[in-house]
Amino acid sequence: MDVEDNMEWNGLEEMVAEFRRVVPAQCETARAIDRREPFERIALKAIEDGYSEFSQQFTQIMESCLRQGA
Repeated sequence: MDVEDNMEWNGLEEMVAEFRRVVPAQCETARAIDRREPFERIALKAIEDGYSEFSQQFTQIMESCLRQGA
């Protein structure tokens, strides 16, 4: 992983941490974040909990990371 990829992953982790501060502890998304589940699973839980905007932002960052790694 090069420096740019690492910055993308750090940005993703920061986004998840920031999002965790605003979601209720009892929702599945918060629980997935607290359990440190894979990012993909967190995004799916966010969709299920109705946080589609977060999931869309997450997907865009993931796509960027994957493109850079290809």
